[in-house]
Amino acid sequence: MSVCAVILVKYLKKHNLSVKGTSSVEILASLRLSARDVFFVVHCGPDVIAFTLTSNGACLMGRWNYEDWKKSQAD
Repeated sequence: MSVCAVILVKYLKKHNLSVKGTSSVEILASLRLSARDVFFVVHCGPDVIAFTLTSNGACLMGRWNYEDWKKSQAD
């Protein structure tokens, strides 16, 4: 699943597209860590996935249920 999210984020960023409100995929946050490294938090289907894209590939940082994510953000 994280590979699909990585491909989707790269495609969306490259083409300046947003899918918020039109499907079940949404970039919740992104943070540039260096010139080539970016940290993403993506709502993808029923899950929230956090991963880092680097020049060497992608690294999955965590995966949570979206409902649990929303509850933790409200606290």
